[in-house]
Amino acid sequence: MAPSFGSYIAGSLAVIGIVAALGLGGYWLRRWIVPEFSGALARLADAVLAVALLVISLEILGTLSALRFGWIIVFTIAVGLGAALLGYWKAPERGEEVNAPPVTKWALALAIAVASFTMAEWTFPSQLNLDLGMFGGDTTWYHMPFAATIAQQHSTVHLHFTDPLRLAAWFYPQSSELIHGAAIVLFKTDWLSPLINLFWLAIALLACWCVGRPYKVGPATLIAGAIILDSGVMIETQPGEARNDIMGLAFLIAFAVFLINGHQRRAPGADEAVQDTPEKDAPLLDKGPLVMAGIAAGLAASVKTTFLVPVVAIAIGVFLFSGKGRRWTTAWILGLTIFITGGYWYVRAALKTGGNPIPITKFGPLNLPVPNQMPLDPRPRFAVAHYLGEPTVYRRWFFPQLENALGPLWPLILIMAVAAAIFIIWKSNNKILRVIAAAALLTAVVYVFTPLTAAGQEGSPTGFFTNTRYLIPGLILAMVMLPIARPLRAPDRRAEITLIFLGLIYWITVLTTPKWYSTYIFGTIFITLALVWVPTALALGRSRGLMSRRIVAVAAALTLLLAVVLGRDQQIQYAEQHYTNTKLFLQEGGPQKAYSFAQKLQHKRIGIVGSSEIIFGQYGFFGNPPTNEVEYIGVPGPHGAYRLATTCPKFVERVNAGNYDYLIMSQYTQDSLQVPYSYPVYAWVKNDPAVKQVIAEPEIQPDPDYVFKVEGKLSPQYCPSGSEEEKEVETSAEEEELEELEPHE
Repeated sequence: MAPSFGSYIAGSLAVIGIVAALGLGGYWLRRWIVPEFSGALARLADAVLAVALLVISLEILGTLSALRFGWIIVFTIAVGLGAALLGYWKAPERGEEVNAPPVTKWALALAIAVASFTMAEWTFPSQLNLDLGMFGGDTTWYHMPFAATIAQQHSTVHLHFTDPLRLAAWFYPQSSELIHGAAIVLFKTDWLSPLINLFWLAIALLACWCVGRPYKVGPATLIAGAIILDSGVMIETQPGEARNDIMGLAFLIAFAVFLINGHQRRAPGADEAVQDTPEKDAPLLDKGPLVMAGIAAGLAASVKTTFLVPVVAIAIGVFLFSGKGRRWTTAWILGLTIFITGGYWYVRAALKTGGNPIPITKFGPLNLPVPNQMPLDPRPRFAVAHYLGEPTVYRRWFFPQLENALGPLWPLILIMAVAAAIFIIWKSNNKILRVIAAAALLTAVVYVFTPLTAAGQEGSPTGFFTNTRYLIPGLILAMVMLPIARPLRAPDRRAEITLIFLGLIYWITVLTTPKWYSTYIFGTIFITLALVWVPTALALGRSRGLMSRRIVAVAAALTLLLAVVLGRDQQIQYAEQHYTNTKLFLQEGGPQKAYSFAQKLQHKRIGIVGSSEIIFGQYGFFGNPPTNEVEYIGVPGPHGAYRLATTCPKFVERVNAGNYDYLIMSQYTQDSLQVPYSYPVYAWVKNDPAVKQVIAEPEIQPDPDYVFKVEGKLSPQYCPSGSEEEKEVETSAEEEELEELEPHE
């Protein structure tokens, strides 16, 4: 059942009020912090500040366990209005804005066309998932379970253990999931989640434009970024999903934008490009742009740990190149702003682990504590570097999957990106550009050695395609640098050739990615109108004096009203249709009956345990809407560890401690009986009179699954012993030692 019309209107009004207040706060803070920013750059800064205010507000509420409907509305609006008052009080009078050099009309039209096409391509999978549900493995494995748990607990304090895998996903930064969770609270459903990444795409495209804006090549940098944003791997993994790469990319690019545009204070005039400004002996950055850069960098780092490499590399480079007498100022401004907007999840991890902000590493000689997870992985943890000397893997896997990920011109795209980065490092007089280019190359190098980038059985890196996402941060930074390289932008004729060349590459690339459905054309037109055409038209109209503020307000209000009207129908359709066809997600097996059964449950506690189909599809067990509390049945350990119960009595103890209404499990905890850590959990509970079997799918491969209704406390006296079916795998000495350390309820 869809939430009531009244709750929909309440949620819509709440979102409108929150966005308006935070937008106003972002606008006036920007007028105070960087009053020289104008046009597209100003709008990007407004958006970054508004998102920062939202994330910080939600983090505060989550820490106080107050993420409830009323508190979210009151607190975020109060923060937005408070920020607006502070900015209004501190902002200088108008007259300090520095305009960017103008671009030709045809270049502007081409850039708008590319942005529109990119947005349109993203809308189709988004609308499809709005009908059928979000099926991406990471979405249903941990992104949406985190979001739903945050909404249910009204808190960000507690860790939500999703599995016993080595990755310890519960320590990942969760700013994206926090926003999804807040949307669930406001609407009492997750119907907005398939659309949220479209907003991050709009910010990312705007940021790409602003990279080249002071150099008069904004259209070219937008198209260069769109080549990556509209590539196969992005289309396959981001639109309509809760995967968070696009959010991190948007703010990573914004980080570079604010550093590059920090030179605007010294821009000679509206008709001259910033590159003509003398740079020798000039201060690297003023405080305002540095503050904005730190805020954007912190937001990127708060989304995904893979963004730490470019963020830290750029920050260190800016510090080193700041010059004597300014390094301390640069360090504390960048450090403080990055920490305020990006440090929350790392502080939480440090508190939960006993001192380690990034629990995937021990930090070398520091030997910081890490969760002692079992060596269980979705796929074997090979890095691309593992196959550097194996040309057969290149021919069979890497080259075909790079074509799927980046299009038929992938060799040219990679060569251009690397060449642009190297040229700027070697030849550019602009220290900021050199730092960003070096960070792009470093990110690419780190990608090659990152575990899981070539995940899969030895010689079969099946995870290579989806994990090319880890290369995208460095690749997009290098690509947006390309049109800024002096040989490609000066004189103007050469810049025009570069723009046309990039347009052709974009067109050839997207020919391999479109997934257009005629039934979604109207929705595509409206979303593109709302996120590209209307903002662009209003911005151009205002900047050229063609529109008054009243006209802008009326146009925005009409677009918003139409969105609210259309949104209700989408909310109802989502409630009626999503996850009803379980075969679309599970395909070759998996707990199909269990999935359908759990979708109809509400406000139940469900314990899950078992093989990969249970782990990676677990969001479906949260119900429709997602009110069920779903938890993987495991054993908590020191430093945030979470492991399998290795004996029947221990498993029974954990089931009783969970106070579950239902158990959903595979026959074993692993897909194959030939691997370690394959425990017969079904045999451990099937004879206990405290549980009643309600679903059985013994024919499902690779592992049968079952649903039990829990009617009382389980007893270890019903644990089996002796038979082959009920065998247990012996634990290693390390596991036995951990068992002694594990707390008992």
